[in-house]
Amino acid sequence: MAREHIRHALFPEAFTEVLSDFGDLFTKEVRLAKAEMSEKISTKVRGGAWLAVAGLLFVLAIALVLGAAVAWITTLDISLHFAFLIVAAGMALSSAVSYLVGRSEAHATLTPIRTVTQVKRDIATTKEQLT
Repeated sequence: MAREHIRHALFPEAFTEVLSDFGDLFTKEVRLAKAEMSEKISTKVRGGAWLAVAGLLFVLAIALVLGAAVAWITTLDISLHFAFLIVAAGMALSSAVSYLVGRSEAHATLTPIRTVTQVKRDIATTKEQLT
């Protein structure tokens, strides 16, 4: 029905109707994009919250494992104080190793050396072919 009206209308009227329809369509698309982005953001926030809960539960699990290690060490006729010190020393050593490995990897260069080298070769080859 709208197409028949456009066919029989004058060009300026038809052009105005088309622009109006396009404007309405564009507005609806923008609203749809906003709704979709809002849904995706809320999904990401929920996912982040679940990851935070998982991290907290993991920390609690590690604390329980460390407590069990202390209890096991005390069964070897070692006093409770020394058992805690042994477990703390083991955690400090693990922490130091993790820190050193992480620090060395964090200082790695971000420059794509192989790509830069290849681009330089390509430029040199192109210059040779042009001369």
